[in-house]
Amino acid sequence: MATIKEINTNTFTNWLKESKEVTILDIRPLSERKEWYIPNSIHFDAYDNLKLGDIKSLNKLVIDKSKPVVTICARGKLSQFATEILINKGFDAFFLQGGMNAWNYAFDTAELQFENFTIIQVRRVAKGCLSYIVGSNHSAIVIDASLDPIIYENISKEKGWKIEFVTDTHIHADYISRSRELATQTNATYLFNSVAKVSYPFFPLKDNQKIIIGKIEIRTMHTAGHTWESTTFEIDKKVLLTGDTLFTDGIGRPDLKANEEETKIKVIALFNSLKIISSFNNETYIFPAHTSKSIEINQPIIGEKIGKLKTTINALSLDLETFIKNILSNLPPTPPNYLTIADINKTGKVGDFIIAELEAGANRCAIL
Repeated sequence: MATIKEINTNTFTNWLKESKEVTILDIRPLSERKEWYIPNSIHFDAYDNLKLGDIKSLNKLVIDKSKPVVTICARGKLSQFATEILINKGFDAFFLQGGMNAWNYAFDTAELQFENFTIIQVRRVAKGCLSYIVGSNHSAIVIDASLDPIIYENISKEKGWKIEFVTDTHIHADYISRSRELATQTNATYLFNSVAKVSYPFFPLKDNQKIIIGKIEIRTMHTAGHTWESTTFEIDKKVLLTGDTLFTDGIGRPDLKANEEETKIKVIALFNSLKIISSFNNETYIFPAHTSKSIEINQPIIGEKIGKLKTTINALSLDLETFIKNILSNLPPTPPNYLTIADINKTGKVGDFIIAELEAGANRCAIL
């Protein structure tokens, strides 16, 4: 019997960072793959046969035998059988420990330096979640932490930054925020928009409030629409961290956590917020809290100048009447887990939920 080999997400991430030649074999049902997948992976429709224990399930698979193979399933169970079959066929094969549920927490970083500050984009590559560490001199602020707090601590320490503040751009619906936990562990001040309806204490931020980090000034802008408490952070008049209000390929949907009537009101608020953002100099960088696709390890920082987005995102050029009509007619279904996640982020209580299971799946906060 073949010895079945496994690979954890850290090692696999390092392989991809090093551009190691590897075949990534996704054996999940096609419906699950359409939801989210690892970039550059290949899909082979053998799920049903593998589940039946058919050792001939991969007979028609044609892949390069000279490269190692990493098999992917949802939780790292069925992929063990696929790996055993491949090893018996002479492949150097591994299964990804924990499957896509574990890959959900894989991350990499990208960095952009400005005159008086540095932005580090911390990316949960599977879900396309983007959080930020903004550092200047010896101080830093972390925005939209979605990963284990130790990750942000370690990155900041490597840069010689002390985390002074932690905040969220809004109450997230697609992942459990780790921002308050990070603030507690680092003795940082947790900031949030003053209108945020949450059950835990925070330092309230008003519109046009200034936060000093090292040599820079960060200004808050209340940009309601995606949620009522949505906040954009303007950094040194060069960068806007727009949360889920404006993405690089779309805008934030206004219907999450809202009934039909409230959605219509939020659409108007979103229109007004996008007009405020669009009024900035065309050279201003936009960095969102999400991307709609899985992120390829080592890809450049995800952001764009507002001048470019004005030409590529149709919603930014519409009048109010057309904007309302287009948005309300193009709202996708709300993912069933989003209301639960949003409620956890409001109360700060996870309860008996298994976070990895609850968060599984791609981001669905945008209208493209």
